[in-house]
Amino acid sequence: MSPAHVFEPTYEAIKRRLMTGEWATGARIEAARLADDLGVSMTPVRDSLYRLNGERMVDFTPGEGFHVHRLTETEFRDLLELHLILQLAALATAPNRLAIPVSADQPYPDRIADLFLAVADRSSNAEIVASIAAIGDRLQFSRHFDAAILGDVEAEYKLLEAAIVDAAPQTEMRSLLLGYHERRAREATSYARTLAAHPGRQS
Repeated sequence: MSPAHVFEPTYEAIKRRLMTGEWATGARIEAARLADDLGVSMTPVRDSLYRLNGERMVDFTPGEGFHVHRLTETEFRDLLELHLILQLAALATAPNRLAIPVSADQPYPDRIADLFLAVADRSSNAEIVASIAAIGDRLQFSRHFDAAILGDVEAEYKLLEAAIVDAAPQTEMRSLLLGYHERRAREATSYARTLAAHPGRQS
């Protein structure tokens, strides 16, 4: 196992590339090239990819190596459903705690991710917090296509942000969270098709 001071930055860098669509869906991840890009040895890269395989962000097949995970329509729906359940559980465990405001100086996918983490942080249950973060990581790349698939998402975001930061009544929060997740679940086919067609950003 790689030393933590090498492994953790390597793992975070690779995960970030996955979350921003560096590679095409299903593309083979060249560990040697990645190690060169990151300026590290093969060991932390392989350790990171094995961890990401366990987190279902990459797939490993003996003899074929690591590939970017292909998010199916069913899996997308399942993740949204579980994400909603956990968000509602976080609300239920600490419905009146104020959330930390989200920084506006970042792209929409990161803002919405931080907003859901703000809901998670209202909970006193560390397992709920960790689970919301993990599912959010798996959904993160799909959030880059929200505007293209759904149209205007900024109005939706602003309503959610105001309700979360101001600790709105739980009934209002539940309604907004249900609306957010159901809106995307209805378009699961479009998300799956769009993600599968993503060409990646590597030359």
